[in-house]
Amino acid sequence: MFSNAVILEGEELEVTRGYLVISGGVVKKISEGSPPGKATNLKHGFILPPFINAHTHVVDSVGKELYLGKRQSKVVGPSGEKFKVLISRPIREIVAAAGATLQDMLHTGTLAHYDFREGGTAGIGLLKQISSTPMKSIALGRPTNFKEFPKVLETADGVGLPSLGAFDPDELIEIARQTRRAKKLLAVHVAETKSAQETSVKYSGWSEVQLAIELNSSFVVHATHATKQDFVLLKKKRVPVVFCPRANNLLSVGTPPIHIALLTGTRFCFGTDNAMVCQPNMFEELSFAWACLRSSTHSAGSNDARALLKAATVAPTTFFDLPWKPIAEGEKATFMILARRDNLLNISDVYAGLVNRARADNIRAIYVNGKVI
Repeated sequence: MFSNAVILEGEELEVTRGYLVISGGVVKKISEGSPPGKATNLKHGFILPPFINAHTHVVDSVGKELYLGKRQSKVVGPSGEKFKVLISRPIREIVAAAGATLQDMLHTGTLAHYDFREGGTAGIGLLKQISSTPMKSIALGRPTNFKEFPKVLETADGVGLPSLGAFDPDELIEIARQTRRAKKLLAVHVAETKSAQETSVKYSGWSEVQLAIELNSSFVVHATHATKQDFVLLKKKRVPVVFCPRANNLLSVGTPPIHIALLTGTRFCFGTDNAMVCQPNMFEELSFAWACLRSSTHSAGSNDARALLKAATVAPTTFFDLPWKPIAEGEKATFMILARRDNLLNISDVYAGLVNRARADNIRAIYVNGKVI
């Protein structure tokens, strides 16, 4: 039992100041005030859901900072630095680097991630080799060619495509059809760069976002140069967007229009993208995203900060099939506890304070099914 806690409860992360009781790995009771018996006093610390990183490339962590001095296409393009380093390094180095990255993700509060795995079936096997409980790794495979697609679909949790220009239109339609039939995820990079967006419109008359929606994508990634019209359509079709603010900025491709997603009511999550570019730390992603949002609109306030925090925690649990739900009575006791010390003292707003100031060193404990990990 935990007392004197600030509990972020349910899908809306409603604040309850009081206590939380665990029994049999499940949240038995959440209530305001003081508990009826002995409890661990959190001294106004926070109980909130763990992070879900909705877009990663963790294997690329073997080549950190190789983006320096290069444009995005020379870093992650078909013959870019990431592919050069993955070909040149021994498998044992790649596995060790990715394993260390997964450990760091866990230490910074992330319990699940959606990884876009290049390299066909071999790439999927590599991720499965390094994945370990309690971290849940969802592998979205990328076939090296259309012939390899059926095997990738069979072995992965879904398909993660690069820009839609990587396959012929007929192949894309078939990939989408078979993925839907298999009831697996289909995710696509869209409008990451201005040139990708402009080229798509020039040759098809449709934006990359519109094309991805026509393919019935489960979600799209980046949308850095998507238009308001794109976001209205995403909202209408209930297709979530995964924003990657730090990676977009470090690769000099722009800042995602989070303010437009909020304005249009488009559902969104956050991902840290390529591990060679930035560490998959969701505390840092949230803080940077908040700065981006405030830069776009001075009116961003507490409800907007809450929306960002939801995007990094509870929102993905409603989009994807994960083994835990938001913190609520009767649900599995899976959450993290943040100590209210130093940087989190004297905050006047819970949501903005956590989004802007919380760090990994505030983590006091992480619970999965009622047990400390």
